[in-house]
Amino acid sequence: MRKLRAVLVRLRGLLHRRREDEDFAEELQSHIQMHIEDNVRSGMSPEQARRAALLKLGGVEATTQAYRDRNALPLVETLWQDLRYTLRQLRKIPASPGPRC
Repeated sequence: MRKLRAVLVRLRGLLHRRREDEDFAEELQSHIQMHIEDNVRSGMSPEQARRAALLKLGGVEATTQAYRDRNALPLVETLWQDLRYTLRQLRKIPASPGPRC
């Protein structure tokens, strides 16, 4: 039952990817800000505090990618991307008339 629920959550994530990415970005920024404030209180300069906070969290891009990997279905996501790419390419090709009888 847990596996089915995990698959359903991941499928839902495919449909609401943009909103989930925005929510995650906001949450990550709030965590970074909290770490910066803690570091400044401990005596670091704002620049040092920001750098230390980013290092502690492992970097924004790496953390974001790890989140996406954990909440994705790679096969379905790749197929969806391929389908979108194919449709974009088909729109660029002008339609040619069929064979004349």
